[in-house]
Amino acid sequence: MSLGEKAEGALKLQVLSYERLNARDNDEVQKMVRALSDEGLFFLDMNGPSAGQSLQDLSAILRHQREFFERAPEVKSKYKTDFRFKGFIPTDIGVELLRLSREECIQGILDLPHDLRPVSANVLSTSSFLDGLLRDLAATLFTAMGLQPPALDPEQPGLSYLTLGISKAQRGTCLVEPHEDEGFLTLTFYDEPFLEVLDRTTKEWKLLEVNEHMPIVNVALESQRRSNDRLYAPLHRVTHGENEIDLIMYDLYESPSGAV
Repeated sequence: MSLGEKAEGALKLQVLSYERLNARDNDEVQKMVRALSDEGLFFLDMNGPSAGQSLQDLSAILRHQREFFERAPEVKSKYKTDFRFKGFIPTDIGVELLRLSREECIQGILDLPHDLRPVSANVLSTSSFLDGLLRDLAATLFTAMGLQPPALDPEQPGLSYLTLGISKAQRGTCLVEPHEDEGFLTLTFYDEPFLEVLDRTTKEWKLLEVNEHMPIVNVALESQRRSNDRLYAPLHRVTHGENEIDLIMYDLYESPSGAV
């Protein structure tokens, strides 16, 4: 296996129903346990009433985040910080990110760019929904595995954040080198195939296709450690395809030590 090899084929993932997981359906919960223990990730089917307004919120945010990313560099740079878990993050390869701290959302001090203020309610709703969704999945997952539930106090979100992103890089550009996510769980909405995962069986890089209304949920290193490696944080990388990429993702971290 070489980290520089091109992706060969597509990786087939389990599709799990948010409706059934939200209802604690035992068969669906056991599928989640197997998927996150073996492949380390799955597609989450968001169709159904449990997702509520979330998909409509995403559509509204996507329109306005693109307006922000089209602004002049000096406008966007006002939102840069010295902390990599929040603020505007530019690159020299055509990728730009805006990370929105969950803690600042809760405290009511989130400073949204002007272009996103018309959809501030959608942004806050999305942050709350995805944070709650991942906390609930994490608690269900650990309970089903007979493990001590993690410290996931919604009022003490730690480093958790919502990311809005865009990529206008050239086709074939490596946007993110091979890595495992640092947090507890990650959820990613994307509209173009760009995520490549190292297949644990074949040791080949495989592309993840797009499933409409189905974000990817994957294990990150915190949960792999907390499960004594029973859960698997997949090695993955990001490569730009044919079209521009619009991205919304959420990184869930454990609450700070002592916050329960």
